Amino acid sequence: MFLSAFAVWFVLSCAFMYLFTDKALFFAINQFHHPFFDHVMTVLSAYGRGDSITIVFVILLVFPIFRNKEYLFTTILFGIILPVISYISKDFFDKARPIGMYNIENVHAVPWLENLYNDSFPSGHTMGAFGFFFLLNHFLPQKNNTYTLFFFLLALGCGYSRIYLGQHFYSDVVAGSFIGVFVSFLILLMVNFFTQNKTTHV
Repeated sequence: MFLSAFAVWFVLSCAFMYLFTDKALFFAINQFHHPFFDHVMTVLSAYGRGDSITIVFVILLVFPIFRNKEYLFTTILFGIILPVISYISKDFFDKARPIGMYNIENVHAVPWLENLYNDSFPSGHTMGAFGFFFLLNHFLPQKNNTYTLFFFLLALGCGYSRIYLGQHFYSDVVAGSFIGVFVSFLILLMVNFFTQNKTTHV
């Protein structure tokens, strides 16, 4: 169900980007803000941070169900590959962030977060959040559509927060979500292929 929800979000987002400019989509979200939601969005944004994701993956090892080769190899590769892709792609596209493009006076941001001006595309936080919740949903011992939808909404909330907080454009978030899910899916396929192949030969 996670991939189905993602597919709907991705198609709708592509339609929005076809109909509206990145600037229009950014300000349509960023201009609507409230002190209470400044804090809510800050929390949602943290779900895409590398340290937050690592902490959760490590804590889950307390439960025996997660102590298996697939989980260990997948999470380790995720923690290595995604940051590398994020770093290389940001450096390659070298896109200015909203604050760098429109100045801090015209963009809503919060004082407790560092204002970044460059390396906007793609959104690393969104990449991390979508990949993380996709994998978390995969490794849950019992599949439940309610949990799956909740995880997807948290990932989407992280992406939304990056625009709300003035850190990214809509296209950055869409690209980040696609890369996060796509790379995580490929990692799962690769890990399953090698672990099953090794088991077969043994």
